[in-house]
Amino acid sequence: MQQIPLALDLVTPTSFEGFIGNENLLLKATLAEQAAGNGETQVLIHGPAGAGKSHLAQAACYHAGSMGRPAAYWPLRQLGGQLAAASEQIEAFALAVIDDVDAVIGQAEGEFMLFDLINRAREAGVPLLLTAPHPPTELPVKLADLASRLTWGAVMAVHLPGDGEKIELLRARAQARGLEMPHGTAQWMLGHLPRDVGTLLDALDRLDRESMIAKRRLTIPFVRAVLIEGE
Repeated sequence: MQQIPLALDLVTPTSFEGFIGNENLLLKATLAEQAAGNGETQVLIHGPAGAGKSHLAQAACYHAGSMGRPAAYWPLRQLGGQLAAASEQIEAFALAVIDDVDAVIGQAEGEFMLFDLINRAREAGVPLLLTAPHPPTELPVKLADLASRLTWGAVMAVHLPGDGEKIELLRARAQARGLEMPHGTAQWMLGHLPRDVGTLLDALDRLDRESMIAKRRLTIPFVRAVLIEGE
């Protein structure tokens, strides 16, 4: 089982299989190998908001945990100044995942603690996965030693899925919930909602609840009434 330090709980379990985008196949394979203990010592993945970096970060934890490899997930936007505690625990894990490293970039203390954690992970032989919105060379890092540490391993971009892939994802997720989403309904959602995957899946959650209450199919009129007219 994966271990979540500092009393943090992950959201609904995510998996590599649930991450879409044909351009991300190599990325998923790289992270799966790292989580299994057979790959890169350090990987930094970067991409814009909504690209799915946190999904991949948590999927890596679950993948490691499914093989009996204890994994730690530290989302820096929630942890604040608790990176020191994370560093002290690093040797207990077979995979350490640091989500949103940019949350401490530009802060002298935060940058030093992240620098220390990366060093400890390397010394302990613990594979480390980092996420950021930009590659290390484009992050405004003040601590030169941290800037060099962020480039120690592989640096890989997370590619946004195409519209066709988003439609297929919505339909597949709906089917997994016992719902039938016509292609036209999914296409309508892409045309009338923010197009990032997170927003689309949140909308599907809402549709799932409302369709159960109203006992309605996911037709365009019903979806419009729930997501647009119901606001």
